[in-house]
Amino acid sequence: MNAREAALACLLELSETDVSIASVVDNAFKQATLNGRERRLANALVYGVVRWQQQLDWVLEHFINPRFRLDVKHRAILRLGAFQLLHLDGIPPHAAIFETVQLVKNRKKTAGFINAVLRSVQRKGTELTYPSLETHPIEHIAYSLSYPKWLVKRWLNARGLSWTLGFCQASNQVVPLTFRANSLLTDRDKLCQSLKASGLSVKPSKIAPDGIVVENPSITADDKVSSSKDEISLIDLMNRPDVYVQDESAMLVPSLLMPESPKLVVDLCAAPGGKTTHIACMMENSGKIIAADISEKKLAVLAENCKRMGVQNVEIRTVDATKSDLNFINTADAVLIDAPCSGFGTLRRHPDIRWNKTYDQLRSLSDLQNRLLENAAPYIKPGGVLVYSTCTIEPTENEEGINRFLKHFPMFTLEQASEFLPDIPQSAITSKGFLQTLPHEHGVDGTFAARLRRI
Repeated sequence: MNAREAALACLLELSETDVSIASVVDNAFKQATLNGRERRLANALVYGVVRWQQQLDWVLEHFINPRFRLDVKHRAILRLGAFQLLHLDGIPPHAAIFETVQLVKNRKKTAGFINAVLRSVQRKGTELTYPSLETHPIEHIAYSLSYPKWLVKRWLNARGLSWTLGFCQASNQVVPLTFRANSLLTDRDKLCQSLKASGLSVKPSKIAPDGIVVENPSITADDKVSSSKDEISLIDLMNRPDVYVQDESAMLVPSLLMPESPKLVVDLCAAPGGKTTHIACMMENSGKIIAADISEKKLAVLAENCKRMGVQNVEIRTVDATKSDLNFINTADAVLIDAPCSGFGTLRRHPDIRWNKTYDQLRSLSDLQNRLLENAAPYIKPGGVLVYSTCTIEPTENEEGINRFLKHFPMFTLEQASEFLPDIPQSAITSKGFLQTLPHEHGVDGTFAARLRRI
């Protein structure tokens, strides 16, 4: 199996299941025997085709008779070819077409069709004119930047044209891997030096005190990095006890949460453990953290992460925080609700999300988030802190939900995020005092957080 065959298998699986793109690619790489270069190409093809699929379909439609019905497999093959021609500068057009046609080489008539369409894309694909941005902004952005029309319309109505263009463009970028230094075992400067000695090019994050950015955005987990002493795969570095893979924006939330000298902190939606282990680092393994989640499978991953990183002050509980008795949190100094959300702030890393979410799902998520807040609120002790966070940019899941919560629970007050995150860009703090990072403004994922205190 070569890179394009592996990519096609991934795309066909994604068309038939609700599994995340990351899981599909990881499983494919476990089954396929590909060298580092082939893995990088396969990874770029899958993520690229998924990210740009609406644009690719729009281009392809100009060169296919509308009466011709494409099945899932042949549409995926054409998307693979068109993506290489329109977005991968390192592959000569004749090679991209030839290798794509090889995916159907045993079917002469189909191969001829694929070849003809892709040669038309090569000759004329970049000359096509998208609908006017001025008169048809929804269609222009949806087709040129590859987003669902309902989402583009939603963002235009709520945020305006400039914001929507900036966000959509930034969310299409291939972004670098980022690490958090495990402060129980090291500090950021020492970890940077250690990773550089292992052959990895890294730099400190500009926004997260414990964050480290890998400077090669195209590197994949199975790629080898070489030092003067030996060769090691990136996945081995990622699994070191002094490293946790995490976006820089997510590293800000524990700093917003932490009270001084906490004895008990509760993370109600804890798995797989990124923020739980970060809180443990900030507590220096003292006190106690109760890490709760509804998924036993994900909690098992959290337990493994704690073990790997030397975290020793975490108690794990399986809890449905929307309806369970949460009496165990009534002595907590701080409670974190890192709520399930649409994930639209992470489109750079998870391009499949844009195609997998609907308006009705947004409404359901908003209801779920509200139930989490309302079920936890009565148990928060006077003076206790409640932090609510998401990895989305949707107001209905973020500030609108918090505003609704504060109307129903006036015993809580909103505290200014800037007081607890003094070193981040002021543009990442909203006028109401919420944390909201944005990919096109801050170069990190979109994360929202609100710090509340029971008075």
